[in-house]
Amino acid sequence: MAVVGRTHRPVLEPELCQSCRVCLRECPAETFEDFRHDPETVRGYLYGRTELEQLQDLPPCQAACPLGQRVRDYVGLIRQGKPKEAILLIRRDNPLPGVCGYVCSKPCEGACLRGSWEEPVAIRELKRFAAHYEMEHRSEILEVLKGWKAPERGKGVLVVGAGPSGLACSYELLMRGFRVTVLDALEEPGGMLRAGIPPFRLPREVIDHDVGMLLELGMEFRGAVRVGDGVPLEELKGEADAVVLAVGTWRDLKLGVPGEEAEGYLGCLEFLGGVNLGGSRDLRGRVLVIGGGNAALDAARTALRLGPEEVLILYRRRLEDMPAQREEVEAALKEGVQIVPQVVPKGVVVEGGRVKGLELLRVELGEPDPTGRPKPVPVEGSEFVEPADWVICAIGQGPELRLLSGEDDAIRCDDWGRVLGYEGVFAAGDVVTGPSTVVEAMASGRAVARRVAEFLEG
Repeated sequence: MAVVGRTHRPVLEPELCQSCRVCLRECPAETFEDFRHDPETVRGYLYGRTELEQLQDLPPCQAACPLGQRVRDYVGLIRQGKPKEAILLIRRDNPLPGVCGYVCSKPCEGACLRGSWEEPVAIRELKRFAAHYEMEHRSEILEVLKGWKAPERGKGVLVVGAGPSGLACSYELLMRGFRVTVLDALEEPGGMLRAGIPPFRLPREVIDHDVGMLLELGMEFRGAVRVGDGVPLEELKGEADAVVLAVGTWRDLKLGVPGEEAEGYLGCLEFLGGVNLGGSRDLRGRVLVIGGGNAALDAARTALRLGPEEVLILYRRRLEDMPAQREEVEAALKEGVQIVPQVVPKGVVVEGGRVKGLELLRVELGEPDPTGRPKPVPVEGSEFVEPADWVICAIGQGPELRLLSGEDDAIRCDDWGRVLGYEGVFAAGDVVTGPSTVVEAMASGRAVARRVAEFLEG
């Protein structure tokens, strides 16, 4: 990039531009503070609307990605009409590109500087485009990936859990030359991708493709194996040189209010898992969903497709405070889901052992809590009953299995991901961090895989 004139306006070379504005950091105007705030320049616009700390960490899209993907580079390749080169560059860091093309939380787009003055670059959609190119040229891409694999090292790793973190861990270890066997309680690999995310958000053929590539690269999968209940961890340790626990968080958290044991009261994962894995449920009547995250939105939109009269989401803060992605909230509203803000459950109304409604309290919003959002404060005397035939609780998840010799659910690790007290046993993903996004779980799986490799290499 060249510069011209007193205000050092950028003169772009279109054939080199990747629309990310990373070149701003190299401009001589950075040296002169007065030039940084010139309103006639792109730089001045950004300095007036962007935290300076963000400008110091360019390219921000790559810095924001938990996987550290080279966003500018693969977006540039797609722009040049080179989808093969783009998907191969994505594959350097991302073991599930198809999945991320549909359900990634898009931290890269949130950090995109272009979003300071217009819409950010549609990075996730571009990744989806590249992933579909791979699906249409499967054998060609697979041949390249097999060529990337390191020579066989003669050591094997057992990965417990076939969700995002377990699959990402497996990919990294496979590419480093280790044998990998994955166990999972479900009959098919995918974990929460299959059981927790509905098909209208993540098509099953996309999961099948990404998992199929791992199987082609040498991953062995054994389904319907529940470690901890039926298969003790100590028994597994003798099957491999290292074990990675990537079992996720599969237990629905409860509200702790009276009536949760009533018929018609469901946990979010209980409900979504039953429907997404091929079950059926008749949800006639009125459905209330408690929560404000993506899981609550998935539950509400899934419920809406099962024929109830109404679906309402009950949330304790304002609509704009909901942690769910904006696009998911907008999609739910367009489909007919209603959102009732600033209410908290006080108890389940039960008649004859079955749900008949939910007693609620209205809340006012007080000072910010540790998350930075206003703290809900119940308004005394504001109780009312919302009639319901079904209640779905989507307030969070926790770990489910008692994996470690009958101890409690907590898996305690050191800073390297090694499970304390168990030589050669590591843990990754949500079972360590708590519920996270798909891409964060994948990043955890890859990081732990690198530590497993270091352990096995001595």
